[in-house]
Formats: sequence, structure tokens, C-alpha cells
Amino acid sequence: MATTHTLNTQKQANISLSWLDKRALGFENARFFWMAVYITSQSCLGSVACMYILKNNGSDILLATGAMVTMGCNAILIAQGPSKWCLISFYISVILNTILIVLNF
Repeated sequence: MATTHTLNTQKQANISLSWLDKRALGFENARFFWMAVYITSQSCLGSVACMYILKNNGSDILLATGAMVTMGCNAILIAQGPSKWCLISFYISVILNTILIVLNF
């Protein structure tokens, strides 16, 4: 009986978690793996965005914005910030740099 109650409580807890909370739990379970993946992928994407901005003689403001967001995300990841901060900064970096690539392609 106690086992059934425990399972029901765990199911209810899992249902009430938001999408970001679920991602944060997954991130925490393998933090150093995901940190390496996130730093590498978003740094490469940020470099490509900066390359296209420079190639098209784009605005210096766009170049600085892309570089600052990428470096800020790297700083949060390297400093081992809270998992939600790490994820949110990663998502912002990927979205912004993808927009910069599309605008300057």
C-alpha cells in the first residue's frame, strides 16, 4: 500500500514539473557532459554568426551582440551557474545566433 502511494506521489510530481524543470533535472544528472556539449555547440554557432556578419560588412552592433551573448553563455556554463540559468542562456544564445545567421546569409 505504501509503495502504491509513493508511486502515485512521484507521478503527480512528474506531471506538475514544467518543461524547463524537466530539462534542468536532466542537465543536473549529467552536468559536465552537457556543459561540454553546450559550450562547444553554441561557441561554434556564435562563430559562424560572427563570420557571416563580418563577411557581409554587417553592423558592429550585431557583431558585438552575438559575441556578448555567446561569451555570456560560456561564462555562466564555466562558472557552473544554476541549471536553469545555464539552459536559458544556452537557448537564448542559439536562438539569437541563428537569427543573426539568417539575417546575414
